[in-house]
Amino acid sequence: MVSTRNALFSVSDKEGLLDFSRGLHELGFRFTASEGTARALREAGLPVTTVAEYTGLSEGLGGRVKTMHPRIFAGILAPRGDERELADLGAVPIDLVVANLYPFEQVVAKPGVSLEEAIENIDIGGVSLIRAAAKNASRVGVVVRPARYPDVLAALRQHGALPQTLREQLAVEAFEYTSRYDAAIYNYLWRRKGTPLPPAMRLAYDKAADLRYGENPYQKAALYREPTATASAAFAEKLQGKELSYNNLVDLDSALRIALEFEEPAAVVIKHTNPCGVALGRTLAEAYRAAHAADTVSAYGGVVGLNRTVDLATAKILRPHPLDAVIAPGYEPEALELLKQKKKGNFLITRTRGAFRRDEGLEIVRILGGLLAQTTDFPEVHPEAWKVVTKRTVTPDQVRDLLFGIRVSKYVRSNSIVLVKDERTVGIGAGQMSRVDSCMLACIKAKDAARGSVAVSDAYFPFRDGLDELAKGGVAAVAQPGGSIRDAEVIAAAEEHGIAMVFTGLRLFKH
Repeated sequence: MVSTRNALFSVSDKEGLLDFSRGLHELGFRFTASEGTARALREAGLPVTTVAEYTGLSEGLGGRVKTMHPRIFAGILAPRGDERELADLGAVPIDLVVANLYPFEQVVAKPGVSLEEAIENIDIGGVSLIRAAAKNASRVGVVVRPARYPDVLAALRQHGALPQTLREQLAVEAFEYTSRYDAAIYNYLWRRKGTPLPPAMRLAYDKAADLRYGENPYQKAALYREPTATASAAFAEKLQGKELSYNNLVDLDSALRIALEFEEPAAVVIKHTNPCGVALGRTLAEAYRAAHAADTVSAYGGVVGLNRTVDLATAKILRPHPLDAVIAPGYEPEALELLKQKKKGNFLITRTRGAFRRDEGLEIVRILGGLLAQTTDFPEVHPEAWKVVTKRTVTPDQVRDLLFGIRVSKYVRSNSIVLVKDERTVGIGAGQMSRVDSCMLACIKAKDAARGSVAVSDAYFPFRDGLDELAKGGVAAVAQPGGSIRDAEVIAAAEEHGIAMVFTGLRLFKH
């Protein structure tokens, strides 16, 4: 038994509390606790003084004024434990603060939560206790996460006190904890105002894992997650394969985003963030077969995204293809066992977790000295609003394929041309510096399948040369935003080649 020390408890999350408290009691700690925490300790047979008993001030205003008292904060903030001022205040030095906060993030994540309920779950006293203890880490230990309880007990048992290095680590964790809490409150309140871009950017992501490396082996990388799990690459469950890499996650994200664009069974093959094949089908197996066949050369070593549970028929088609990874909502047991045989168990199999929701957040890119942020909402596309600019009009089947191409095109790096036939891509020209090169590349990829296909251009044609290349491939219809100073020249080229053309007024740049 060591000399008496004082611990202050005020926890909303009581996981591991009793075992931790018993360990501290055995080490000679005396306990002071807020009312709810004190009740849990007393029911476990542990001696404890309530904050109200210690301060002589009952918890007023419906419990809003609990720990916010000079005797509490003097005991935490005193540089040492023997100041005369502590005695004058009737206070004792507090050596350990164990506190966590009202579950604000969990509350506001619930559907239909009211502003009143959200505000009621903004913790005030707890944040102040944590910050005070973290500020005085030269003497005081602060613990905000139950996962740290074993570390603290082990250190106390081994050293008789918390080492300075551990107190400093705990203080950093405490400031991270409260800063995230403040960010969650701020982000919730500005989103309620309906303004898409906030007056300031406050990010709150938890580190989920260190990755094998970044884009290249000499770069370090890590995965950080948003607070709420969704059906996403960030929260995907690895069922087999190597540890996730930076490039794996970028490609899995691209594959899943496109696959989840469609209600029908859909399959996507990604190579270096760009789709090389996208298709719909009556079954998932049919969709995947068509997506892979769109560009079998580029698909080598690619990543597959699927929007249905993978059945045995799909797994049988997937298994012989030289792919790196797959992401899907789930796998039938027989299908999973078959896929686990790929690449001697090195094939990366991932399963989405959580409910999928449309991305209503912000897309953020770092530039030197700052961040760029943009909304992710996509306008509804109404073909009846398109302007047919050629004598030849588009058929209903071509409209269907153009709509499919538009949904794919928004995920293809610019400049981009997407060729579609029967709701599957047959050729994609991506990431080229000139649109005419994208047109040539798409037709080269499509080969004979370009004949009779439709083309979606992510931006207008600055010259007629792009149309001339599509015509050489046999493209039958084109959708583009329009708006070039040479629109008349481009329309004339379409007329000359007998190509139907519509202006959508919708640009689909992806830089």
